[in-house]
Parts: sequence; C-alpha cells; structure tokens
Amino acid sequence: VSALTGPTFLVVGAARSGTTGLVEGLRSHPRVFVTEPKEPHYFALHEHGADFRGPGDAATINRVAVTDLDDYLALYPRDHGFTVLGDGSVSTLYYYEDALPEIQRINPDMRVVVMLREPVERAYSSHQYMRARGFEPIEDFITAVAEEPQRIEQHWHHIWHYTQMSRYADAIAAFQAALAPEQIGIWYYEDLDRDYEGTVQQVLRFLGVPPVEGEASGIPRVNISGRPRFAAIQKVLWWATSHDVLRRAVKRSTSYRFRERIRRSTLQRGGVPEAARLELAPRFEDDVVRLRAMLPGELPSWLREDG
Repeated sequence: VSALTGPTFLVVGAARSGTTGLVEGLRSHPRVFVTEPKEPHYFALHEHGADFRGPGDAATINRVAVTDLDDYLALYPRDHGFTVLGDGSVSTLYYYEDALPEIQRINPDMRVVVMLREPVERAYSSHQYMRARGFEPIEDFITAVAEEPQRIEQHWHHIWHYTQMSRYADAIAAFQAALAPEQIGIWYYEDLDRDYEGTVQQVLRFLGVPPVEGEASGIPRVNISGRPRFAAIQKVLWWATSHDVLRRAVKRSTSYRFRERIRRSTLQRGGVPEAARLELAPRFEDDVVRLRAMLPGELPSWLREDG
C-alpha cells in the first residue's frame, strides 16, 4: 500500500480527440486511479484561477476547476493500492506555458499522454459538441469560427477556441523540450476509433500498468458530437443543461455512462461540411508541417505528406 498523494500521469489533450473515452477505459482498470472530476484543470489554471465568461462557463469549468494545490492533491487517495494516479484535463496541453513548470515541480517523472486529431475535424467536433449542449448560439460553424477572436478577448474558455485549440505544434515542442522522451506518449483519435481496446492497452503499458485482457471492453464511446436527431428532445436537454440545480441533481442520481448513452441516442453523427474543410484546412498547414517533423512513430493520414 502506497501513501503517495498526487498524480503520476496526466492525459493532457487535445480536446475532442478521444480523451474522455481513453480516460474512461483507463479508469476501468483496477490499478488506475483517475480524479473526480476528470478535468480539475489544476495545472493549466493554478496561476490565474477560473473566471471564464462564455455561455455556461460559470456552471461548468468555473465551478469544477480545482486551482488550489492542497485542494487538488486532496482529490487523490492518501492510502491506496493503485499503480498509477492521474487526471484528464485537456486544458493542460493548451495552456502549456503555465502547466509545464508546475508539472515539473510536482512530479518531475510525470508520464504525459497526448491525443491528437485532424485539426478541422477537432474544431468542428468542438462546435457540434457545444451546440448539442445548448451553449453555442451560432448554428453555422464558419460563422462561429469568425467570432473566435472576439470570444477569446472576452475570456470565453478554451473549448470555444475552435481553431486555436487545433494548433498543436508549439505545445508539443514545449513538452518535448521539458520532459524526457520516455515520459511522453502520443496517440491519435484515429487509433482510438479503429481499435479502442488495443489503444487503451497500449496506454496502460506506457504508464507501467499490466493490461487486463478485456478490461476496456464495454466502455461506451463518450462525448461524441453530432447534430440533434429530434429538435423537441434537444430543446428539453438544453433547458435542463441551463438550470444548474437540475443539472447537478441529474448528475448525482445517474452515472456518467448512462447520461452519455442518452445523449448519444439524441445525436446523429456527420462529417465536416466540405466548404468548411476547404476554408479552414489551409490555416493549419504550417502547424501540420511542424508536427510531421517532430512526432515519432507511424503517423495518421492527416499528418503524412501523402495523406
């Protein structure tokens, strides 16, 4: 039994790249501890706190964020039999300049898991996710993207930074410079989509946890995005989401997986509109070229020159 209190690993992002699905798979292993909430955002926000101003930010990230060190460490069990302990805050990658020094201070041997996704798809998924939650007021993706600079200036939180969060190269370079190669594991949304259980087991091996055969099977895909199937039902869900007391009561009385199954049943998945892809893809070409040169191993199609 160990008395260590604090993280030994972090799943750091990028947002909408399969991190929640991965974390749920890791959490299912009996030797892995993941904080509740999954995203305390400590490493990203410990310097400045959480005072975001976008629709829903007060009831979501501002309320959930844990930005005091003692409070953050209190999320971890003091006496336990876990092999590894960590959190899954995607803000850690995005706010890397604040996060990295604190990671090194708290645990210089921290293992860091990164999930990346094709940039336009990731941005579009963020927009669809916020629409499905009832927070995004603009239905058209490109129109919402045009509002991004103003939203950042008005201090809307990072999920609203649709294109900025899809630029990964600076953050990856900073993590590679600060940590040893064996401390950083990089996977892709495509890996999880193609072989969920196999990818979870790869991550477990990277963390030093012996995989358990079948341990990740049966974990539902979580946090998918898409368009509402039924407008009337979606309006009810939006109404419930906007009422903080009701939302908290539902969370207390139901499991995350149950709520996710309900949400999935109300959405129909769809790809990025071709016009949006044609308009936005050139914005990321420089970032993709830099990533291609710095990322090890087999790359997904969107990172290959022949992709």
